[in-house]
Amino acid sequence: MRHGRRGAAAATLAVGGMLLMGCGPEDTNAKAEASPTAKGSTATASTSASATPTEAASQSPTPTASPSPPPPPEPTRTSPKPVPPARTTHPVAPTALGMYASTPGGRITLQRGGAAQEFTVSVRNGNTRAYAQLHIALQMEMLIGEGAGADAGGLVLERRNPATGAWQRADLRVANDVYPHYLYPDGTPLPVDAARTDRYRLRALPEGPRGSTPLMIRLVDTTAPQTAPDSVAVLRRTSLVVDVI
Repeated sequence: MRHGRRGAAAATLAVGGMLLMGCGPEDTNAKAEASPTAKGSTATASTSASATPTEAASQSPTPTASPSPPPPPEPTRTSPKPVPPARTTHPVAPTALGMYASTPGGRITLQRGGAAQEFTVSVRNGNTRAYAQLHIALQMEMLIGEGAGADAGGLVLERRNPATGAWQRADLRVANDVYPHYLYPDGTPLPVDAARTDRYRLRALPEGPRGSTPLMIRLVDTTAPQTAPDSVAVLRRTSLVVDVI
């Protein structure tokens, strides 16, 4: 009996406590039933919240990519042209005016009344200057002997005309003095690096002296002033030995 009363009293206390807390058995059950609903609402809200940005993102317009500029054309590769080596130029050495005489055997041998013997006088200009008037002057010293009074020592000088091929009488001075350069007739021009060769022939007449003497050949600049010394007016000299037998 005591145990039955104690249980009834404990139950009464438990019911009273529950009444004091404002919840009864029904409230406890209601809370238990409401709890799943709240949890479902929370899940629904989180699902809606998480879905909203995705939908917004899918509804925003997709930006159109601007076309990229075409790549620049590749430069055309060309093989470099070979460059020739630079030429080294050397200054041209100056050359001088020259003159020389020649004949077969190196000397003129004449027989009185015999055939003439040819010789040539060649003149070649250098590269320094041109000449307007050059004259070839030929002179011999007098031979001593029989017939010394003959004209020009009994010798005849001829020059071949290059235009016609004919032999024409040429001046031969026979004297022991020097003829002034300004008394010679005008000569012929000779350009730079030009050359000319004159053909002559000399023969001995039947009458005249015999012996040996040089034939002096002078190249005279007839444009030289009258007061110019012989070393200036006479540009070149050469000679050939003449034997008259």
